[in-house]
Amino acid sequence: MCGICGMVGRPERAVLGRMAAAMTHRGPDDDGFHLDAAAGLGFRRLSIIDVAGGHQPLTNEDATLHLVFNGEIYNHRELRDGLEARGHRFRTRSDGEVLLHLYEDEGPAFVEKLNGIFACALWNPAAGELVLARDHHGVKPLYYAEQGDRLLFASEIKALLASGLVSRDLDPEAVSQYLVYQAVPSPLSILREVRQLPPGSVLVRRGGTSRVSRYWSPPREVAAPVTSEAEACEIALGGLRAAVRRQMMSERPLGVFLSGGVDSSALVALAAECVTHPLKTFSVGFVGPDEHVLSEWPWARIVADRYGTDHQEFVLTEAMFRERLPHAFAAMDQPTSDALNSYWVSYAAAQHVTVALSGTGGDELLLGYGRDTHLLRRYADGRALGQLPPEYVRRVAAVVGRVGRDRVWRSVGGLMETVQAYALLDEEYLSPSGIAIYTPAERDRVLSLALRAARGGGHAAVDYLRNDVEADLARPGDWLLRMEQRGYLSSVLLRDIDAMSMAHSLEVRVPFLDPDYGAALARIPWQMKSRDGVGKWVLKQALRPLLPDEILFREKMGFGLPYALWMRRSLAPMVRDLLSPARLARRGVFDPLAAGRLVDRFFAGDDGVWRLVWTLLAFEGWATEVLDAGGAGQHAEAA
Repeated sequence: MCGICGMVGRPERAVLGRMAAAMTHRGPDDDGFHLDAAAGLGFRRLSIIDVAGGHQPLTNEDATLHLVFNGEIYNHRELRDGLEARGHRFRTRSDGEVLLHLYEDEGPAFVEKLNGIFACALWNPAAGELVLARDHHGVKPLYYAEQGDRLLFASEIKALLASGLVSRDLDPEAVSQYLVYQAVPSPLSILREVRQLPPGSVLVRRGGTSRVSRYWSPPREVAAPVTSEAEACEIALGGLRAAVRRQMMSERPLGVFLSGGVDSSALVALAAECVTHPLKTFSVGFVGPDEHVLSEWPWARIVADRYGTDHQEFVLTEAMFRERLPHAFAAMDQPTSDALNSYWVSYAAAQHVTVALSGTGGDELLLGYGRDTHLLRRYADGRALGQLPPEYVRRVAAVVGRVGRDRVWRSVGGLMETVQAYALLDEEYLSPSGIAIYTPAERDRVLSLALRAARGGGHAAVDYLRNDVEADLARPGDWLLRMEQRGYLSSVLLRDIDAMSMAHSLEVRVPFLDPDYGAALARIPWQMKSRDGVGKWVLKQALRPLLPDEILFREKMGFGLPYALWMRRSLAPMVRDLLSPARLARRGVFDPLAAGRLVDRFFAGDDGVWRLVWTLLAFEGWATEVLDAGGAGQHAEAA
C-alpha cells in the first residue's frame, strides 16, 4: 500500500514534498515525484509487489503517461498477458503498471477491467487529462479539492492540509452526518473545500473541468439466478477460495486477523491451503472491568489449532489505550467514532507482518448482522406495506418514529417497527435501523447554533446514497444488501480499516469484497443468505466441512471495548478537557451547554449516553491532533 498525492494547474515541487511527507506512515520504504509544467505527482511507497523494481511514479514505454497508484491489482498477471499479446511492453513487474497500458487501449474505462483494491491518479500531458479512480467498494481512499484552474488530490486529508493550499474550514453538513453515520460518508469530507471520490467512481479532468461518473454499484438484478442450494453453496465457498488465492500474492510477510467468528475463520481455513509454512494469525483481547482478559480467544484457538497457525494473542490494557489514544485520533484522518478496534488489531499484526487478510465485508454481502434478520422478519410481517409508494411509507415512518413504543399498544408498536423497517429511513438519512449514533433531534440539540444555521438545506451524502441504492420494496433483502454495502461498509468500516492499518504501515486486504466473488454472490437469492433467522446461511452450510458448528453457529459477539468504564477512569481528565465548555466554545462546533449536559449525565452514571459522549470526544480529539496540529500532528512524528 502507498500514499499518493498530486496537483494539476500551477504545480509546485515544495508543495508536493510536504504532501508526500505527511503520508510517510503510508509508505515508509520510498518516495517519488513527477513534475511538468501542468501537473505534479507525489508518492510514498510501502513495498509489497516487485519490491526491487516497483518505484513510482510509473510510466509507459515512451514516457507519455504518468501514474501514481495505491493498492493491489489481483488480476494483473492475466491483464499483463493480454496486453503483451497486443504488443505492449512493460518496464517493471509492478501490478500498477498494467493501468497505464490499459488506459492506452481503453481510456478512463480501464478501471472496469480491474479486480483489486486501488486509488490511482493517471496523468496524460499530451491530452491535458487527469484520471482519478477508486475501487468498487472504496477500500482505498482518495480526496480532492478544486480551486478554479487547480485541483489537488491525496490519499489523506492530512496531506491536503500539509499543502498549505487547502482551507481548514469544516463542512457543517459533514459534521452533521458524522454525528449520525459515525463517520463522514462520501462524497462529503469533513472539510468544506475537500470531497471524497465515491467508491466505484472515476473523476476525469480536462481543460479545467472535472466530471465524476460511477462505473460500478452493488448489483440490482442478475441474469441466471441460482435456484439450487447445492450450487449456491458451491458458489459461496468456491468463489471465496478463489478470492483468497488471488489475494495471497505478496513478497512481504502475510497473516490473517482471526477473531474466531465465521468470516475470519473461513479466511484462515482457505489461506492455510495456500501456504507451506504455518500461517500467522492474530487475535486481540482487552482487560475488562474485573481485570480479566475479555476476548474471543477460545474460538480463535479452535481454528488456529485446527489449521496449525502461528497464532499471536495481544492483550490491550487500559494504560496502553490511554497512552496511544492521541496517536489514534491523529490516525483517523477524518473523525470517526468506530475505528479503535481496527487500530489495535492492526497494531498487533504490524509487529509481525506487512500484509493481513481481514474478514470485513462478509456481513454486508451475506446479510450477517442481527439487524438484517430483524428487519427482514418485519418485512415478512407486513408485506402489504410493500404495495404502498416508497415516499408515502417514508413519510409515515417519519411520523411514527417520533412516538415512543412505551406510549402505544403493543400491536401498534409492532406496526411502527414494520413501517420503519420498510422505510429504512430515520427522517433524514438512509441507513438500516440501529446504525445511528445521534438521532436528528439529538444532533440538532448538540450542534452549535452557528453550525446549524450554516448547514443549509442540502444533504449531499443522503442524496448520493439514495440514488446509488434505489429503494426496492418488492425485493427487501437485495435492497438491504446494497444499503449495508454502500452505507456502513464503505462509509465507516473500510475507511476506518484503511486509516488505522496504514497508521501502522500495514496493508489490509478484504477477500470477501473481491469483485468477482461479489458478482457470483449476487446470483444467490437473498432468501438463501438469511434463512430462519440465521445470517450468512449459505456460507455457513458451505463451510461445514472446514469448520466446526461451534464456530459457524455461535452467537455473534463483536469486539466491544469497555469505553464507558475507561472514560470514567483513566480517560476522565481527557473527556473533561476536550469537552470543556471553554474549548467547545472556541471550536464553535458543538453547543457547550448541550454537550455539558451529556457529559454530566455520563459521569453521573447514565450509561445510555456513553456513545454520544464518545462521538463528541472522538471529534474533538481528531480536531486537536489534525486541525490544530497543522495537518500532520503527532501521527507524523510517531510514524
